[in-house]
Amino acid sequence: MAQMSFYDVHCHALTLSHPSFLAFIETVRARRFESLLSYAAAPNYLVSSLFLKTGERIRNMLAVMENDAGSIFSLMEDDLAGAFATADDPRPLLSDGELGIGRLRFDRLVLVPLVMDFTAGGGTATGSYYNRPASKPVELQVRDLLEGIRDYRLTRPRGFLEIRPFLGIDTRHYELDSLKALLERSFAGYSRDRDVSSAAFAAMADFEGGRGGEPHFAGIKVYPPLGFDPWPEEGGEGGAEREKLELLWGFCEERRIPVTTHCDDQGFRVVGLEKSLGMTSPEHWAPLLDRFPELYLDFAHFGAQYLRAIGRNQSTEWTDRIVGLMREHPNVYADFSFNGTDPDYYRWLLGYFDRIGAADAELVRDRLLFGSDFMVNLSRIRSYADYYRVFASSPLGDEEQRRFCHDNPERFLFDGTSPLGSEAHRSR
Repeated sequence: MAQMSFYDVHCHALTLSHPSFLAFIETVRARRFESLLSYAAAPNYLVSSLFLKTGERIRNMLAVMENDAGSIFSLMEDDLAGAFATADDPRPLLSDGELGIGRLRFDRLVLVPLVMDFTAGGGTATGSYYNRPASKPVELQVRDLLEGIRDYRLTRPRGFLEIRPFLGIDTRHYELDSLKALLERSFAGYSRDRDVSSAAFAAMADFEGGRGGEPHFAGIKVYPPLGFDPWPEEGGEGGAEREKLELLWGFCEERRIPVTTHCDDQGFRVVGLEKSLGMTSPEHWAPLLDRFPELYLDFAHFGAQYLRAIGRNQSTEWTDRIVGLMREHPNVYADFSFNGTDPDYYRWLLGYFDRIGAADAELVRDRLLFGSDFMVNLSRIRSYADYYRVFASSPLGDEEQRRFCHDNPERFLFDGTSPLGSEAHRSR
């Protein structure tokens, strides 16, 4: 039988050493009114996990982040296999070498852990005794992640996971020449041929931090709430950044390297709300896509907007704009990472398809990607396995589920999709 992989195109392998929690806390302290407004208007706001059930959710997240990256990957696989299940939990999703999602069966799980460049997030507590700014170079997170992939491959040579990391980039931390060198080095062996890419992934078992085995990245991750502007105004400081961004987006478009950008109004934010929203909004990406119309771009979280006036419905302005960009550009995608923590999300999604009309609904069905946002999603759900169970038991049909977790990610990451006949996906 033909094999079929399940894809989680948006997850993380963050350890406690990677993010600057101090910078996040200081942002909340410095903008108390703004943070309280966000908390009141956005029930999914990250800060809420600190208070609900005596911090149970944040403690559960920290229990994962205490691990090294390799152990996090093993934990994710073990969770799907039922290693942490209680007596009341359903049977494991992963058994006998297959992942079961509803009536679909998968032979492999492809994880896409996204590196986030927290370099700009290092800081000190206001008035603190230890006032030396913290250093959060992205190179350390990259090394930890690549060594984690190596360790997973060595300890589980027949493991169920295939791990394809995205490199986090913030162009503000590079000169033009060093950015070009980073891109050339990190994507020297890049290929959209799945077999070539799989061989490069397997070779990462020999990674020794530059002394053996080449790092292999499957794409690029950018994160505007940390202060990254994907397309600043020309002139002034923006002019110098535009030259580097022209290089970055041109490099990605020419080599067809996929890019994922954060696109909801929450998350790990260290700049003011108004600035963050302006740089994150899909409308801000429209002129960039006009300049690079073939760019493979995934709008993470499908533009979810949680901020709203009390008593008002949640806005779909960003989601609607992403659909418009999908119409205009052939390689614009979106993922619903984190959104799927709420079982009602999938009912909302089907209702949204009805509202936007048949043509646009079919377009979105062809561009939407499964993502978990693990471990961040633990602020809203108990476990990685539970996130999969919500998806498996959703009102989505078999074909829609298959599109979101297999067909569409194959096109986003590789050239074409595996043949799908009656033998390519297995029913009970």
